[in-house]
Amino acid sequence: MSEEKWLVVLNPNAGGRLAEKEWPQIEKELKQQNFSFDLCKTEKPLHAVQLVEKKIKEGFRKIIAVGGDGTLHEVVNGIMKQKLVNADDILLAMISIGTGNDWIKTHGISSDYKEAIQQIKNGNTIKQDVGKIIFKNGSVNPEVRYFINSVGIGFDASVVKYILPQKKKGKSSKKEYVIGLIKSLFTNKNILTRLQLDENIIQTKVYNLTVGLCRYKGGGFKMSPNAVPNDGKLDITLASKISKRKIISCLPKLMAGKIEKIKYFDFYQVKNLILHASGPMCTEADGEYLGLYPLQVSIIPSKIKLISNFKPDKLI
Repeated sequence: MSEEKWLVVLNPNAGGRLAEKEWPQIEKELKQQNFSFDLCKTEKPLHAVQLVEKKIKEGFRKIIAVGGDGTLHEVVNGIMKQKLVNADDILLAMISIGTGNDWIKTHGISSDYKEAIQQIKNGNTIKQDVGKIIFKNGSVNPEVRYFINSVGIGFDASVVKYILPQKKKGKSSKKEYVIGLIKSLFTNKNILTRLQLDENIIQTKVYNLTVGLCRYKGGGFKMSPNAVPNDGKLDITLASKISKRKIISCLPKLMAGKIEKIKYFDFYQVKNLILHASGPMCTEADGEYLGLYPLQVSIIPSKIKLISNFKPDKLI
């Protein structure tokens, strides 16, 4: 197979089926820009993981994910779980048509598909860190998932859980996210948790814990303001012992991207996080719901080669 040929992984459900609607125009633009590619469409959750593993065995070394952060998440897991080649032998690019589109905000990738395709053609790359989360989801044996943007434990993931039924139907939207957010405000609780952050041990009641490789999540909330995607560190944003009233009072600053100015949040940078929670805690990775029992989060430095316009001096 020619090394110039791309694998395009399209999630038709992304963005409330906007990806399916816009694909003919994207396909036309790719052809006009002289891209040679094969198309694979996902048909079910985690299908992209299987497709990517299969296509790498067939010789593909360049992949374009067309969809949202969840599509990128699955493609990254396909790259990480295959054992044929090193993960950084694969070049990964993104045409973002999702609900949140958070990963592209850190990397300076355009949300306009024509501009994104031009950025792919320009070929600027970065080797980004990859996160690894070990968790339990109703089974005895722990499961492993890789992530490329962030992990949310507690409130963040509770929101994702509430919108999951609509997302499975291809009906995800900003409206559904807001409804999930409001429901979570009334149901999410502080859970007594023992956190091991590298060698530092903290015992506290966790309301929300964000683990960021990149800065944005939840459709534009800058939850990890100091995150750099290739610094070999997990950026931890911890909200503990916080009430619903305090969360509501924080919303204006959260929406303005000023989380570091909110006194109820603490920030850490670590390479490894171990959790011992006294009860179930909703857990998500890159906006994909994982379950109720997070165990450990760690980092694999400079693991994935990506098309990126990342410029740390221009991040605000």
